[in-house]
Amino acid sequence: MKIAFHIFLMFVLVNSCASSNKIIGPDGSEHQLITCEGIQYCYEEATKVCGGKYKIVNSTSKTEGYNGITSSEESLLVKCVK
Repeated sequence: MKIAFHIFLMFVLVNSCASSNKIIGPDGSEHQLITCEGIQYCYEEATKVCGGKYKIVNSTSKTEGYNGITSSEESLLVKCVK
């Protein structure tokens, strides 16, 4: 069981990606909430969904561990800038 978990975790880490969702931000305008497993993927996703420029409104990070292996999840709230 431990080996299967380690293989799964390695697969997740190697294939880290990001996702984004449109939400209404604190100022009432459209923002993007981006979640990823590595901050560089959040930056890449923000650039992609905003077509280039964006402003980081807020960020969070969550780290979890199991059996000596840790993983983290990052979130960025961004506002696209034109």
